[in-house]
Amino acid sequence: MILQSLVHYYDRLLTEDAVQPSGFQEKEIPWVIEINGDGRFVRLIRTGGENGRGRRFVVPYEVKRSGDNFTANLLWDNLEYVLGVPRPKANAGQLRKVVRRHAAFVERLRSLPNATRNDPGVAAVERFLAQSDWSGLKAAEEWNDLVASGTANISFLLKGDADLVCAREAVCRYVEANAITQNSGMARCLVTGEQSVIARTHNRVKGVRAPKGQQSRDTDLVSFNEDAFRSHGWSQGQNAPVGERAAHAYVAALNWLLHRDHASHHFVEGDTTYVFWAEAKTTFEDEFAHLLGGYAEQTTDDDGTAARNVLESVRKGIRPHIEDPTPFCVLGLAPNAARLAVRYWHIGPVGEMAGRILAHFDDLDVTGLDRDRHAGAAWRLISAAAVKGKLSSLQDQFRGRLFSELLAAVLDGRPYPDTLLARAVERCRAEQAPWPVRVAVIKAVLCRRARTAGSIEREVTVSLDRENRSPGYRLGRLFAVLEGIQRVANPNINTTIRDRYFGAATTTPRAVFTELMRLKTAHLRKVRRAKPGLAVHFEKTLDEIMNGFDGLAAFPAHLGLEEQGRFVVGYHHQRSSVASDVPEADATELDSSETEASEE
Repeated sequence: MILQSLVHYYDRLLTEDAVQPSGFQEKEIPWVIEINGDGRFVRLIRTGGENGRGRRFVVPYEVKRSGDNFTANLLWDNLEYVLGVPRPKANAGQLRKVVRRHAAFVERLRSLPNATRNDPGVAAVERFLAQSDWSGLKAAEEWNDLVASGTANISFLLKGDADLVCAREAVCRYVEANAITQNSGMARCLVTGEQSVIARTHNRVKGVRAPKGQQSRDTDLVSFNEDAFRSHGWSQGQNAPVGERAAHAYVAALNWLLHRDHASHHFVEGDTTYVFWAEAKTTFEDEFAHLLGGYAEQTTDDDGTAARNVLESVRKGIRPHIEDPTPFCVLGLAPNAARLAVRYWHIGPVGEMAGRILAHFDDLDVTGLDRDRHAGAAWRLISAAAVKGKLSSLQDQFRGRLFSELLAAVLDGRPYPDTLLARAVERCRAEQAPWPVRVAVIKAVLCRRARTAGSIEREVTVSLDRENRSPGYRLGRLFAVLEGIQRVANPNINTTIRDRYFGAATTTPRAVFTELMRLKTAHLRKVRRAKPGLAVHFEKTLDEIMNGFDGLAAFPAHLGLEEQGRFVVGYHHQRSSVASDVPEADATELDSSETEASEE
């Protein structure tokens, strides 16, 4: 299904002239040697800037090389293959290899059929390479820069032509006719279902992020390099028969999606690189990374103030896609030894995915979250599980797996990962920091659990729910009120009961609230003297919360994980509702806005 969808996408890109037919690819060629018909040097052209990157040209497909396999690309390659010039500071062993590499490049040209070798451009390149004196090239102003570039690619241009020699008509005819060079015979292609020439090996995928500390490299998605991976005496591509065209198509589509120029079609989270595409044109295709990755960029209103209602703006952007039947695909890839591992795969109509993303944002919605300009972005939700909200504190592999589980929950309508709830509650306890994004994650997990499991537990609401009789929720509310009383009684206090008791109150409330209720009596006495109206408000709120608890003995001795989550949500809801519940003159004294650690 994955390869089939990629082949369909390749066909779409081919009609848009975005990819090349079988046998060709786009490649950066930073250096071009211009020659005349006699093979004499004219000039050395730098196609890009000083950063070493060059212009992209259509060239014959890159050969696969490994170890001492000295196979040259046709009419383009690096400095060692094209000119036999070693990279700077090459040792004796490397110098011997350079000689063999250049010989392979020359032999590749000589092996072409006469009809191709007689092309004026190809013949000029052969004459240029046959010369023993390249003094003109070495005297060029940028020769030293070319040598210093090491493995940068070089190709040839015939004077008077607009395209490279490898794009001349005779060369193109040869490449198209010989695109199938190594195969495993005829068989039914598993991708197309048609009788096809089966690819013995597949081209490599480029652009999947390597783990930290390792250098990125081109990797196979489909390969068989050990006897244990083979069956019935088959070798390489015979084990999973894919036709030559399909093998070229799926890799070409993947490489297009992964290229840095197409950032709206991929993003990296942890150790996993995600690509996504639609089988037909849709604006959802360009918005997907924006929605789940970094969509919440700060916008401005007409009066210049920052727009706060991020979640509602996202909902408005998604709703037009609800009826769109276009198939949409999401693929997550991660490096794994000799080949890529498929970490995540989803395919479904755009409308279905849009509906599930809307449900995701509805589950997340909690009072106060709209003040977070990155609210709802997947990396922001994962930060709820990180120490001080810093993603750098999470290992790449853990972060990648957590994101995959989160993405599956959003797009497949599954429950959110249990790890997310456990880690978010743990960080709230350990840091006494129930930030809105952490509360949103906890609320979303609880809501999704209740809905998918058919629980009779009351679903957590967006804002304060005075009818919620959950012990954890009510105890969280009670803790927030007790903290508010303390703040009003001691306006200049630096350390509140949250700093000292929040973690313990969340897990073992009976042991903690005995002391807190004793402190409340003293604090409330001070409030009555200074703010009698506010004291009445506190007393009414306490009565409402305590209704149903038969004294302190009725407080639970321990709270399970879900009730701990409800404690955090109740605490946040109660604190967020203070400003609307008390007179304006007194509300500022209860303002206890939190400062969250920003993402590095």
